[in-house]
Amino acid sequence: MKNIFTIVYAEEKANEASRFIMSKRHEGVQNDSYRYCREMIRRCITENKRHDINYIYVGTSGRQMIVSVTKRRLKRKGPTYIEKKIKFHELLNRYR
Repeated sequence: MKNIFTIVYAEEKANEASRFIMSKRHEGVQNDSYRYCREMIRRCITENKRHDINYIYVGTSGRQMIVSVTKRRLKRKGPTYIEKKIKFHELLNRYR
């Protein structure tokens, strides 16, 4: 399962999840280094804080990492939502 995403509640947890995704040989946001991933995570968290929301969505689409503010944006692109973090890690480990 290559098209999956999960919810993350803090910037530190989002960074941890994105490092895990990139360690599984997925490309970062915009096919570049982790710097763009970090900037995208910060931008999404700031955007959600303006609306009093304290979470973002992080996942993979094909071989690339995705970060989004809302679940609706990701569902339109096709990835499957995985609620449990452990299951998310298992699925990424299984399909390299």
